Amino acid sequence: MSDRLNELRRQRALAQEQLAWFDHEIAREEGVDASAAAPLAQAAGPSASTTQEPTVNDQQADRIIEQYRHQGRSIQGEVRRGCFLYFGAAFALLAAALVLFYLFRPHS
Repeated sequence: MSDRLNELRRQRALAQEQLAWFDHEIAREEGVDASAAAPLAQAAGPSASTTQEPTVNDQQADRIIEQYRHQGRSIQGEVRRGCFLYFGAAFALLAAALVLFYLFRPHS
């Protein structure tokens, strides 16, 4: 078999695994038994791996998601804080420029 054909089959298998994972997660969020979602995942194709046991990659992904799920500050709070910092810095630069202008202008 050609390398392209092998790569296409590998990509198809990965896509089918991802679809099976989506079906499993949707079933979990809907409160449906995960085994009820298995026929939907198996309909994706004969080479789809639809094991119900979480793999090492699934467990690692769940740990990473949990790590970043409950961060202390929201993105809106971070953006707001950044805007206030930029405003303060711009205001300080303007004040410094006005002071320098006053000090170095010729007095008559």
